[in-house]
Amino acid sequence: MAQSRSSILDFRRDQRFPTLKPGETERLRRFGHLRTFAKDDALVEVGQTGHGLVLILDGEVAVTQRDELGHIRPIVTYGPGSFIGELGQLTGRPALTAAHAQSAVEAVIIPPDRLRALLVAEAELGERIMRALILRRVALLELPGAGPIIIGRPASGDVLRLEGFLGRNGYPHQILDPETDPEAKALIERFHIEAGALPIVLCPGGELLRNPAEGQLARCLGMVGPIDAAKLYDVAIVGAGPAGMAAAVYAASEGLTVLNLSAARRAPRHESRTISAFPPASPAWR
Repeated sequence: MAQSRSSILDFRRDQRFPTLKPGETERLRRFGHLRTFAKDDALVEVGQTGHGLVLILDGEVAVTQRDELGHIRPIVTYGPGSFIGELGQLTGRPALTAAHAQSAVEAVIIPPDRLRALLVAEAELGERIMRALILRRVALLELPGAGPIIIGRPASGDVLRLEGFLGRNGYPHQILDPETDPEAKALIERFHIEAGALPIVLCPGGELLRNPAEGQLARCLGMVGPIDAAKLYDVAIVGAGPAGMAAAVYAASEGLTVLNLSAARRAPRHESRTISAFPPASPAWR
């Protein structure tokens, strides 16, 4: 297992963890604001919405994962010229990893809307940053410990339903079978879960869901949020199938703000709705 993990982490490492030159970091500073962190401060916490892309100017930051039993796994240590983030930072989703300052740190915080502007205004740098964000998400998909943990029989219809939902959204996850996996048994005992309540889902932020509907799981992961009653949208589209998604993306590309509503499939005793908001000229969906 250790050898497989090492090979995944080394895959295209220079592209996943690029170090920007001083002139390049100066070009990016105009898209964010300066912030300092003391040693041991948390720059990012698992399950919490982060600041956006964090560009390190001085100091060191350690990025880690926490597995289902609470064990901390180191991923990488960043220094000056590196940036913290993965694909979720484009839409302001909760973090899948944690980052803590190993010394006093000076950094530039680039929020999601400014990050999207950066990708357009700085084409060459934007391409390198985007490639790194995508490759980091790919690594998280392949490595255990990132994202929610589904506990239940792999052949269960509800486990397959939840696995399919996360897979379609490119969201890292892990499935543990309580009949064969001692870690799954330990989690069931820790939370006093009856066999009839399976599957359960443990979200990165620590929340426990019992056989959730897709919409409930999406809200737990920060993939969707409540509608802002004070915000006026140009277009509302009901339905998130191929036609609805195509219409939403096209409208967003034309500079319109779009609200996309879709009824999620039910799990027993649950009903939910999926809500996606499309900012203008940035067709990122949730």
